[in-house]
Amino acid sequence: MDISRAHTQIVGAVKAYLSRDEHGLYRIPFHMQRPIIMFGPPGVGKTAIVAQIAEELGINFVAYSITHHTRQSALGLPFITTKTYGGKEYAVSEYTMSEIIGSAYDAIEESGVSEGILFLDEVNCVSETLAPAMLQFLQYKTFGQHRLPEGWVIVCAGNPPEYNRSAREFDPVTMDRLKRIDVEPDVDVWLAYAAERNLHPAVVTYLQTKPGAFYKVQAGVRGSLMVTARGWEDLSRIIGAFEAEGLVVDRDLIGQYLQDPDTADGFAVYYRLFRKYRDDYKIPGILAGEVDDAVRARAAAAPFDERTVLVGLISEALRSRIHNSMALEEALRRVRGEVSDFCHRGLSGEDAATFFAKRIAEVQAAPDAGKKTSADVGERQIIRAEQLRLLESFRVCAAAAASEPDASPESIAREVKAAYNAEALRQADLAKSCSFALDAAFRFLDSALEDGEEPLLLVTKLSGDATVVKHVAEHGSREFLGHSKSLMFSQRNLELLKDVDALKD
Repeated sequence: MDISRAHTQIVGAVKAYLSRDEHGLYRIPFHMQRPIIMFGPPGVGKTAIVAQIAEELGINFVAYSITHHTRQSALGLPFITTKTYGGKEYAVSEYTMSEIIGSAYDAIEESGVSEGILFLDEVNCVSETLAPAMLQFLQYKTFGQHRLPEGWVIVCAGNPPEYNRSAREFDPVTMDRLKRIDVEPDVDVWLAYAAERNLHPAVVTYLQTKPGAFYKVQAGVRGSLMVTARGWEDLSRIIGAFEAEGLVVDRDLIGQYLQDPDTADGFAVYYRLFRKYRDDYKIPGILAGEVDDAVRARAAAAPFDERTVLVGLISEALRSRIHNSMALEEALRRVRGEVSDFCHRGLSGEDAATFFAKRIAEVQAAPDAGKKTSADVGERQIIRAEQLRLLESFRVCAAAAASEPDASPESIAREVKAAYNAEALRQADLAKSCSFALDAAFRFLDSALEDGEEPLLLVTKLSGDATVVKHVAEHGSREFLGHSKSLMFSQRNLELLKDVDALKD
């Protein structure tokens, strides 16, 4: 199955394992909850979806690559203690707590959340000395003398032997105690994921036109050739960072992520064209409704591949603007209560200056269940950064107002409220400009590419972005809504044609 279906399957299993009855007991007893194991080629997103699931469910996430562990770190270290049997004292061996089990307890202490996911990668590549302990853990949820806390679900990942020479098959007895999910790469599923993560449009449009370049893992004369979903995502992020810093993205950089010469060569050529199109089409002018005749004529005469890139460029610019606007809107909603509380308290002097400083410290120290080791930086982190920026600006404002000679609680509150209102007005202007940009983009495509499918392609791209859809629902865009209706009509026509073809057969 593809990674999206695997995501659904794992979410269902975790919810079922954590489901409790009317007595507060787990519906499936802890010892009967089969560990989930995903088998699939490297780089398809196995680790990423488990971290996402933990975040979605609001539970802890602890991840380990089991190949980095020795028998001692997994089982704990032995020490000598004494026990009394039949009235006689004996020296016996016990073990310190496993680092892996201990990390689950640490996560509980840090987050205040008792449930979580323990993710173990490369479980079928463990060393010979650790293999028996690994099998014991999968069967009994214990490392050495210590058991995983109840409420923790074990999710594992492994590579089939054809992708990893150190991988081994589990014996039938062990497999009979596991919930197995086989995962295969799927470019369409990954492109939907890429749209949600706002990955670089050069990568997205290239794979839309050349889906066969998405995945390649095979042995070569000089080593393995590797092009994976992970490689495309990491390449996307490094390109964005290089462009932001004014650094050159060249074939050498691309080849470090797309480790197949033919694929790297193909994308390098495409990326140079992509940069040229971005400069030629002057996207900010299109979104401002200021398009000169040369740009319009260029678009009208463009071949299919160039038009696809153009739509990707417009989509990227629109999503970036809308995401920034909606992040600020959500951050304002989060701090509204703090501003209201500050104004009602009637603070002055040092109290006024430290009110927002304390709130900033609370936000920074807030537990982050589900994200313990995930490196993903998504919408939630952007909103949090905006929230902290707003609180810091209010702190500065309150401190400045409190330092005035004639400062009063009322005057300080007015200054802070004015600062909040200024940010709210700025966000309203941002939202309005985003709606205008949406309308301008569709009007340009309609006028420059008469009878083309590009407007429907743009609305398809944007409709897959929940933040864009939320913006349109709250702030409107006549052109987006109109083309959305056309898209639904076109899709319905395709469905009817398929039904007709089926009847003919």
